[in-house]
Amino acid sequence: MNKRVGSSSSRGKVERVKKPHLVLSDIWSAYDKWSTFCVGVPLKLNDYSWTDATQYYAPTLSAMQIFTKKPFLDDGSSSSSRSFGEDCHLYFEYNETVSVDGLRLPLTMMVEELAKKHHGLNTLRTSDLSENSWFSITWSPATQIPSRQTLNQYFLTYHSLTPVIPETIPKGTEVELPAFGVLTTKLSGEVWNMPGTSDQEIINRHEEAAASWLGKLMFSHNDFDLFMAEKPKDLPFSSGHYEVVYGEW
Repeated sequence: MNKRVGSSSSRGKVERVKKPHLVLSDIWSAYDKWSTFCVGVPLKLNDYSWTDATQYYAPTLSAMQIFTKKPFLDDGSSSSSRSFGEDCHLYFEYNETVSVDGLRLPLTMMVEELAKKHHGLNTLRTSDLSENSWFSITWSPATQIPSRQTLNQYFLTYHSLTPVIPETIPKGTEVELPAFGVLTTKLSGEVWNMPGTSDQEIINRHEEAAASWLGKLMFSHNDFDLFMAEKPKDLPFSSGHYEVVYGEW
C-alpha cells in the first residue's frame, strides 16, 4: 500500500482524507494495463544454474457474484433479483465455461462486454454491495523473458468486492483487493514451492479458504473444480485436496 506524505506545511504529519467512494469501474480500470500487456512475475529458475527471468501472466474473468444491499435492476429490465436475506440480493453472477487453456477474453474486455447488458457492473458503488460480493481471476501463463524454462502453472485468485476502508485514510493511499483464496495447477519443484519453507502450508490454507467461501455461497465454480481435478496427478505431495461443502443461507 503506497502512502504519500503531505507538504512541509503539514509539520511532518500525514495528510488524511475521507475514504473514497469506489465504483466498480474503478476496480476494473485498475486491471486495464495487465489485461492488455499481462503482468510480469520475477523468478529465479534452476536450469542447471539459478537464473533470473520474468514470467508473464494474462488475467481473465473466472467467476463473479454481485450481491446488493437493496434490490437493483438495470434500466429497462423486467427481471427481478433473487434475495438471500434482507440486505443480500443477487444482482449478477458469472461462471466461465471456456477451458483455462482455451480462448478467453482479457479480463477488462469481458467485463466491458457483460456491462453492455448489466450496467451495474460499472456504476454500482462498493458501498452498495453486500459483503458476499466477490470475483475470481484466472492467471494464464503467457510469455517468459528471457525464455529459460517452460512454465505451465495457472493460478486462480479470489477477491472481495467490498474492501474494508477506514473513514479517513492518508492522502495518496491505494486501496487494495488482496486475494483471500488461491488455487494453482501444475506446480513444479522449487520454482513455486521452496523446500524447508512454509510455502505448502500457505498454499493449502488458501485452497481451504476458497473452498469454504464457495461452500458458504453454494456456488459451483467451474474453474475451481478443474483446478482441483488436476491436483492429484500433478503434485507429488499432499495438496490438502479440499472439497466444497455447501452450507445454507
